[in-house]
Amino acid sequence: MALQTLKKKITTLWDKHTIGITVSLLILAFLIAFFWNSIVISIYPGQQGVRWSRFTGTQINEINREGLHLIWPWDVMYTYNTRVQTSNSSLQILTTEGLTITVDYAFRFYPIRDGIPTIHKTLGENYAQTFVDPEVKAASMSVIGNYPPEQLYRISTLVIQASIKYYLNKKMLARNIVLEDYLIKRIILPEPVAASIERKMVSDQLSQEYDYRLSIEKKERRRKSIEAQGIKSFETIAGIPILKWKGLEVTQELAKSPNSKIIIMGNGDKGLPLLLNADGKP
Repeated sequence: MALQTLKKKITTLWDKHTIGITVSLLILAFLIAFFWNSIVISIYPGQQGVRWSRFTGTQINEINREGLHLIWPWDVMYTYNTRVQTSNSSLQILTTEGLTITVDYAFRFYPIRDGIPTIHKTLGENYAQTFVDPEVKAASMSVIGNYPPEQLYRISTLVIQASIKYYLNKKMLARNIVLEDYLIKRIILPEPVAASIERKMVSDQLSQEYDYRLSIEKKERRRKSIEAQGIKSFETIAGIPILKWKGLEVTQELAKSPNSKIIIMGNGDKGLPLLLNADGKP
């Protein structure tokens, strides 16, 4: 009975306000269609949203991850890239000696997810261009500019990269940004300076080679001196010349050979043995 009464009231209300209800529904449908993109927000993979409320401002404690989100049409949803981003750049740096060098470098960075609302409020959507790039350039100029050109030519780029990365990490993390890596592709010195350094390095290598040769010659001279002293000591102790002793050793070894031979001992104390084959030829 109650249900029938409710249906009757709805029917009566519809009959009385048919035009008004229809117009209201059409207006509502039009508003939904018109503000659809402002109400229904899709956040895609590798993104995160930050909602700005017209009445309370940036929602710092609200994390809008991937998926579908519904917001009021007067609010705004900003999307941020949370993936690792790579930037390549070239920079001219003035060294301590007043020379201009060119440095090609690249770096990778990404925002900390929980800190994206703070990044939006303090740095803005273009934080990579307005904050990250200038900081990396300033650090590169500060570190690389302190090296003289000759040292830049000799030193490993790994040392410079580590110094710049360490310098930047503190500033980046304070802004909820992680600098994943910094890479120096090449350092280009002025051509006359590079040629001069190369000539100097070649001269240094030749000098080291000569020093090595001299060291070998000194060692060889010392060896010969020790050998001569040993021969002199041997002759003093044995009472016979070293050549005669060597001749006797060779004769003894040949005497052990199965081949036929004739051995004629030399005359005098200084004579050496003479070896003949069986056919009489020396």
